[in-house]
Amino acid sequence: MNEQYVLGIDHGSGGCKVTCLRSDGTISSEAYVPYPSFYPHPKWVEQEPEMWIEAAFEAVSKATEKLGPYGRKNIKALSFTAPHHVAVLLDKDRQVIRPAIMWNDQRSGEQSKQLSELYGKKIFELTYNAPNPTWTLSHLLWLKQHEPEQYGKIDKILFMKDYVRYRFSSQMATDYIEAEGTLLFDIEKQEWSDFLLSLIDLDESAFPPVLSPTEVCGTISPDIAKCLGLSEKTRIIIGTADTAAEVYGCGTIKAGDGVVKLATAGNFCLVTDTVTKNEKLTTYHHLVDNLFYQNSATNFAAASFRWFKESFFQEFEESMKVPSIYPEIMKQVELIKPGSEGLIFHPYLNGERSPHWDPYLRGSFFGCTARHSRSHFARAVLEGVGFSLKDCSLQFPNKHLKKIRIIGGGSKGREWVQIIADILNVELEVPASSDASFGAALVAATGIGWFADLKEAAQSTESVIYSLTPKEKNIGGYEELFSIYQELHSRTYELSHRLSQFSF
Repeated sequence: MNEQYVLGIDHGSGGCKVTCLRSDGTISSEAYVPYPSFYPHPKWVEQEPEMWIEAAFEAVSKATEKLGPYGRKNIKALSFTAPHHVAVLLDKDRQVIRPAIMWNDQRSGEQSKQLSELYGKKIFELTYNAPNPTWTLSHLLWLKQHEPEQYGKIDKILFMKDYVRYRFSSQMATDYIEAEGTLLFDIEKQEWSDFLLSLIDLDESAFPPVLSPTEVCGTISPDIAKCLGLSEKTRIIIGTADTAAEVYGCGTIKAGDGVVKLATAGNFCLVTDTVTKNEKLTTYHHLVDNLFYQNSATNFAAASFRWFKESFFQEFEESMKVPSIYPEIMKQVELIKPGSEGLIFHPYLNGERSPHWDPYLRGSFFGCTARHSRSHFARAVLEGVGFSLKDCSLQFPNKHLKKIRIIGGGSKGREWVQIIADILNVELEVPASSDASFGAALVAATGIGWFADLKEAAQSTESVIYSLTPKEKNIGGYEELFSIYQELHSRTYELSHRLSQFSF
């Protein structure tokens, strides 16, 4: 019997990851191609959609190279994921109007405030989410107010993964989880909300139809099939948002399961069968029927570590001629005692999401003395991200979990996983596969009938590499340091706002 394959194609914040899944449920190959973000003004984060397409072509080609021409013809389906909240604006000729505003862009603080003050209660009733600078609604209101000429050109709006899929298939659609990430979708009625659309002077015709993540959305375009060496019969599956794919793909598929994500952003997530209505949380449907997942998220998790590396270790990385400087930094981190000798880091490098939802917060190091070295600062960054995740976890009342899963690039380092376990005081399991591209591949496999349903697909491929329990000797110290972390935030947030308005 010939081997068959599906591809999960994930466009993350920093690049495109493709996972090739074989019909026996094992990963055949993976590939990753980076692309940049652009920061034209303070608080702005944008990307060029054409770079996503170029990265997708290259990543698919790399991931399928070893299959050969015959194997590539046995790729039966593609599915797509990408971050929530990233709108691609198209004109009547289906050309991109402007660069895409990314989910971590913070320019729409004033628009979020306007929406909260005027319509906050109504918006939360319809969406189970509160306005803030992350949401598409806030982005679109900013564009309407600041770029009216460009805004007037809008004919259609797609979202990040849906735009890539459109380029692969010429079919416009989205899924209900993606739609919930816009703050324009009625979560109970599962339809675009006329009221919410009226706030930005658009109607439903500007938005794509909403389908299930596992539905087939046509076949691959002949030109794309030829370019990539795929069969023209390759089916295109709708897919979903990246966090939904990650939460699902790592095996958290029942109420009470928890996940910590340690990636560009970080989050604490709980799978539930009922919704905790808390305006500081984000709420979406889970891929598995009759479940939700609720998030509390920090903007700069692994991104804080990358910023620190690029700012303080750049010359070492260039001189050492190693593939990555991160293992060398971690060796130094391991030499520093937990608590970094009282050095505290707040990871508010581009404002903050949960639980503060404040685009004007500033990052800080506090408590440094003459004893502190660069290695102390490195450990403080890792601990500061852990404290921010603990801040996130406190939004779930009476939910002390004994064991949760940890995913994302940061989970590949045992020392950082141990730090997070100690700070959260919970056992952390590292699953074998947790990338959004893997979750997307399972969605594709389910969409073409390899599995009876999404739950069966996740259960059939689930495995854990290792787990780490909290070290008893570190728990009390981190609890005390966290209380200082919290108090420091409460005493300095007004100064952050003043600095955000400061100009010399």
